[in-house]
Amino acid sequence: MSKNKTPTFIHELKLLTTLYQERKLRIKFRALRELYNTILGQAIKAVNNLKNDPLYQTTLKAHFKNKKLANSKNPKVIEQFKQEKKRINELFFALKEQYNVNKYYFQKIATSTKNKTYMKDHLDGDTVQVISDRAYESVENWLYGKRGKPRFKTWERGLSSISSKKNACLSFKNGKVKWKGLIIDVMYDKKDKHGVEAHALSQEIKYCRIVSRRLRGKDHYYLQLCLKGIPKQKYKINKKTVGIDIGVSTIAAVSKEKAVLEPFCLELFDEQKAIKYHQRLLARSLRLNNPQNYDKNGKIKKGKKTWHKSNNYKKINHKILELYRKQRDKRKYLHNVLANHILTLGSNIKIEKNNYKAWQKGWYGKTIGFRAPSAFVSTLKRKAESAGGSWQEINSFEAKLSQLCHQCDQHNKKHLSDRLHSCCNLNIQRDLYSGLLAYYTNTKNKVNTTRLRKEWESFDTTLSDAVLTLKNKLKLVNKHYKVPTSLGIA
Repeated sequence: MSKNKTPTFIHELKLLTTLYQERKLRIKFRALRELYNTILGQAIKAVNNLKNDPLYQTTLKAHFKNKKLANSKNPKVIEQFKQEKKRINELFFALKEQYNVNKYYFQKIATSTKNKTYMKDHLDGDTVQVISDRAYESVENWLYGKRGKPRFKTWERGLSSISSKKNACLSFKNGKVKWKGLIIDVMYDKKDKHGVEAHALSQEIKYCRIVSRRLRGKDHYYLQLCLKGIPKQKYKINKKTVGIDIGVSTIAAVSKEKAVLEPFCLELFDEQKAIKYHQRLLARSLRLNNPQNYDKNGKIKKGKKTWHKSNNYKKINHKILELYRKQRDKRKYLHNVLANHILTLGSNIKIEKNNYKAWQKGWYGKTIGFRAPSAFVSTLKRKAESAGGSWQEINSFEAKLSQLCHQCDQHNKKHLSDRLHSCCNLNIQRDLYSGLLAYYTNTKNKVNTTRLRKEWESFDTTLSDAVLTLKNKLKLVNKHYKVPTSLGIA
C-alpha cells in the first residue's frame, strides 16, 4: 500500500453499530492486539539474536568505516566505497535471512497463530498480514536506528485502528461495511453542503480502515475509506504566492493582495488547570489504595510493585482523557480553518524552516505542546500540495528574515521583545514584515530586495490594513480570550 504512488485521500464515515456489533468489534481488536504482541515478541528475539552474532558486529564496524569514504571526490575512492557497500549489504541481508528477520516469515507465524487459536473465528487473512507487517516494521526501524525499541500494546489502550490490503476481506460495498461475519451500516451526511461526501463516494476505493475512538468514556467506531484521486476543495484556492512567518503564539501571512496577522489558535481554551486538578485526585486515590507502595516520606518505593486501581480512579482517568481529547479536537479544527484561510490567499507557500523541537526544549515547552505549530505546518503543507500548490522552506540561518531591512540591505539583530521592525523610517509589525520578506525569497534563500523596493508602496497599505483588522478583532474578543503580548499591538 505504501509503495502505491497514485494520489490518495481519506473520507471518514461513522459506523452505526448495535451493542452486539460493538462487542464483536472489541473482540476483533483484542485479538489483533494479542497477535501484534506475539509477532512483536518473536521479532525482537530474532533481532537480538542477530545483534549478538559476532559477524554482525564486524559488519556494522565495516559499514561505519566505509561510510567515511562517501564524501570523497577521488574516483578510485568512490569506486572502492561502492564495492565495499555492496559487499556489506550482501553480508547484512544474508545475516537477516539466517535469523529469519523478514516480514514474510512473520506473516507465516501470524497466519499459523490465527489458525490455531480463537482468532480464526474473528480475523481474516488480510488484516492478519497487515498487523504482522506493522509489528515487523516497528522492529525493523529499531534495527536500522530510525526509532527506539518498540513497546507492546497494553490491554488498557490496545490498538486503535486496523486496515485491509484491498477492498475485499474488510470491505465497503453497497453502503455497508463487511468484515468476517459482521455487516454494519454507516451514517451519511444528509446535508453535504459542499458536495464533499458525494465526490468521495464516487471514487474508487483502494482499501478500508476501521478506527476506534473513545468519546465520553464510550468506544465509537469509524470507517475510513482510502480513495484514489484528489479530494474536493470546499473553498476556492488561490494559485498565487504567499509568504508565512509562524511564531510560538502568532502567525502572519502576506500575499500580493492581502495580509493576515493573527494570534495562533486564539479560540483554543487551555484545559491544563482542570487536568492538573484531576491528576492530583488520581495521585491521592493511588496513595489511599496502595499504602504498601509508599515510604514514610510519601515517595514511591523502588522495585516491582502491584497497583490496585479503584473504579473511582478509572472514572477520573477517563475525565482526564476526555479533557485532552476535547483540546486536541478543537486544536485540529482551528488548524484546518486557518490553513483553509491561508490557501484563499495563495497555495504556493513560502515559509521559514523552524526547529520546533528546539523551541519545545527551550523556553516555550508548554506553549508548543498547547498550540502545536509543527502539526499546523504539516496540515498546511498537505492541503497546499493536494490543491496543486507548491511548498518552499526557507533556511532561517541563511535568509535571516527577522534581521534584514529591504531599504538599506543591512542585517540588524533584534531582541525577542522587539515586536516592531524600526529601520530607515519604517515601523512595521515584525511578524508581518518577516512574512513579506519570505514572499520575496528565492530558492537560494536570498531576498529580492530590489523588486521589493519597487513594489513597496502597494504593500505598505496592505500591511497597515492587516494590523487595523487585527485591532478591531481584538476589541471584540479581548474579554473572552487571552491575547498573546508577542503580537506587539497596543
